[in-house]
Amino acid sequence: MSTYLKIISIGLLTFASVTDGQVYPSTETAWVLTGNWQQPTAISELNTIKEVRRWEADHADVVFGSLQDVELNQKTIAMGYIYVHKLDCRPDEQQGWLHRHAYMNGHDPEKGYMHYKNNTQLTVPVQSQGLDYLLNGEPMLSLLIRNNNFSTARFPLTVNDKEQIIFHAAYPFENIVIDSNKHPELWVTRVNDAGDIGGLEKADVYWVQREGKWFGHINQRWSPTNAKFQGRELNTGNQALKAGYRSWVVALNWKSKTEVKGVNIEPWLSIVKTSDKQPTATMLFPGWDPKNDLNNDGYVDDDEFLARANQSASARFKHQARVIPTGKMWAGSCWYRTNFNDDSFNQNHANWYKYDWKRQGLTGAYNDDMAKLFSTNQFNVQFGGQILEAPIRAGTSKAAGYYAAKMSDFLDLVKSTTGSQWLSANISELNLWEYPDWPKQLRGVVDVWLREHYLSPAIGLERLQSYWDSYALAALGDKSLIMTTTRGGKSQQTPLSKQAWEDDIYTGLALYYLFNIPNKTYYHSWNQTFVYGSSNTHADPKQLNKTIWYRTGEPKNWAYQPHKLLSVDIGTPTTIPNGFEAVQWLSKIGKAATDDTKLGDISLETANWFWLYRTGWFDDVPKDGVIARQYTQGLVLYRGSKYRNHAEFYQVDPIRVPLSGLYQKVNYDGSLGEPTQYVEVNGYEGVILKKVEKGLR
Repeated sequence: MSTYLKIISIGLLTFASVTDGQVYPSTETAWVLTGNWQQPTAISELNTIKEVRRWEADHADVVFGSLQDVELNQKTIAMGYIYVHKLDCRPDEQQGWLHRHAYMNGHDPEKGYMHYKNNTQLTVPVQSQGLDYLLNGEPMLSLLIRNNNFSTARFPLTVNDKEQIIFHAAYPFENIVIDSNKHPELWVTRVNDAGDIGGLEKADVYWVQREGKWFGHINQRWSPTNAKFQGRELNTGNQALKAGYRSWVVALNWKSKTEVKGVNIEPWLSIVKTSDKQPTATMLFPGWDPKNDLNNDGYVDDDEFLARANQSASARFKHQARVIPTGKMWAGSCWYRTNFNDDSFNQNHANWYKYDWKRQGLTGAYNDDMAKLFSTNQFNVQFGGQILEAPIRAGTSKAAGYYAAKMSDFLDLVKSTTGSQWLSANISELNLWEYPDWPKQLRGVVDVWLREHYLSPAIGLERLQSYWDSYALAALGDKSLIMTTTRGGKSQQTPLSKQAWEDDIYTGLALYYLFNIPNKTYYHSWNQTFVYGSSNTHADPKQLNKTIWYRTGEPKNWAYQPHKLLSVDIGTPTTIPNGFEAVQWLSKIGKAATDDTKLGDISLETANWFWLYRTGWFDDVPKDGVIARQYTQGLVLYRGSKYRNHAEFYQVDPIRVPLSGLYQKVNYDGSLGEPTQYVEVNGYEGVILKKVEKGLR
């Protein structure tokens, strides 16, 4: 790496401090979620995966994510990926670790989840396939024991009287569905003092056959166990079970040879499909009220169900009432909302990050999706929505604000537990001072802000002038990753054009230089998608909407980072030259110019943007204008229309604007144009200029 890093140890984490410069002369750079490397096929500079990984390690000052190599992570500042406000519906290694340590400390792991207190119906605008795990009653793992060996049970399969199916469920249940022409004998597990399977007990099951399947109602409760029996792990690679997740296990065997097509839990959740009268699908979640569980055994039996104190809560088990957001979700995802109101779970949860960051060699981490909390973008509640663990109702701004405050407290606990001062959060373009769901205390916890897809070629002047919050965050002493995206640019109009991609990335860097603050901002350039990684680009003339570069086979970070352009030193930002008018910030809070240090009572670092050209001087935002920023060895500028993403503005005639001195245009390949005192600028175009030294004039 061109930076020299001094490794210092603080507590149990490894931190890196830059002691001699940075990768590029005029800004620091970052990667986001590297991984999935492929061998390049379209360039000669890098030939192997190893060379790509080494190049990435050498061409960024920090990593949001992980280089997936402990030694490389320890040689830089690597902020791993976290999502503290969700726990996956399908248990993973993290939940296995959390559950194991909860049991070790005598705590109930169910306290880590939030629950609906009353029956709740939500709309489901787009059904995620990740919900299928619960909707189909899928197990964590099914094993086939044959000849005293076990393997993953892959249905359909044939079993005989000397074979067994071991069924691991992630939660307690009472009804099981067997797709077979015969029902089996069913055995539940006994737990020993170590939490392992101590033996089997034949269960009392009431069997009913319907539609060719056997439905078994298990008339007893049993405890979860580790996936171990007599020292042997009953697991074929499930990470949650391996990490210590205790599952509810049943053993099934048939008295004669039988074909088994499937084994599932009878689901308690379902999605009501759309119809002409009901345009959006809905999902009903049963509520859990402890008052209904009269004997406090974690199960509402038939007698208790009939005598419920809260008739609006119909969950038989507490886990059935876990809070699941159903707003627009990631493809294939299904998440529970984390409970931040239990001190024992919070500390256990924070300890997980201490353990996980240390083993990966991480400096800290960044938390994703900070705007997806408890408001209507995640919970469109038709009725119900009351939360058992908090005095809130899902789907409201009040709930989101309450939850954000609790999450802020938890993130503070993570920092004190890990000793990290590199806690980051992805807030995209949202303004911390103007977004109603975020409490003030969040600004005091986060150290680095990830501004995902913050700048785009056709961003326009109105939006650009509203981004004062980046300078307010810097005034707090915080750092920010400013991400540029090609979304809405020329490359989306002509995806197979090399020039279009280079123009978009060039304009993106010029826009970034308007926000660059030495030692406080990082630059990252990306395509139009939200899918990150280090795999190769692809171009498909038959699927232009899926084309992410003009040709196939270049490592993405190599393609999108304009390393030759970044290598040109334009110095550091400086003050507005004499005779030029400062650009005004746009804000709901008050008025300020970009060379002011206050916006109302909010402190700002100075941006020192000024107008090189604008149509009219009566409005703060012109219909057409060129914003510029002076650097000690250069000048950057951007021409935009008032509004963003007006495709026709790309077609306007270029304008010739005078410069505040003698400059050379910096080309995409790092070369310099002829010295000039004027520059022509097209619509939605950025320009980077290098100041001509006096001795070279």
